[in-house]
Amino acid sequence: VSAVDADGNEVGGIALPEVAVPLGTHTGWTLRQPSIGGEAQRLVFAGATIPFARTRLEREAAGDPRPSIEERYRSREDYLERVRRAGAALVTQRYMLEEDVELEVALAARAWDHWTA
Repeated sequence: VSAVDADGNEVGGIALPEVAVPLGTHTGWTLRQPSIGGEAQRLVFAGATIPFARTRLEREAAGDPRPSIEERYRSREDYLERVRRAGAALVTQRYMLEEDVELEVALAARAWDHWTA
């Protein structure tokens, strides 16, 4: 079993920007929907994303110990700049191509818009 951080994201390996600057917990597994039976069994090897609450109030109401999006990032721009910096660090370490950084930022912008809508 992989070690995870306080958000439940794995700490081993290369942290891509979506994990280094998370909007949720990313798993390499997902449980089956109770309606199809076997709810304690894993569903194939499909991963899942468990998004952070948008606000502190939503987080507290849900009893989620993970900081909310608003508690982590000042704004969408702050979040995207952090993603850009995480990508640039991977370029420096030769784990990502420079031309892929803006693609990561674009994907992060879509994720932000989706999870904060």
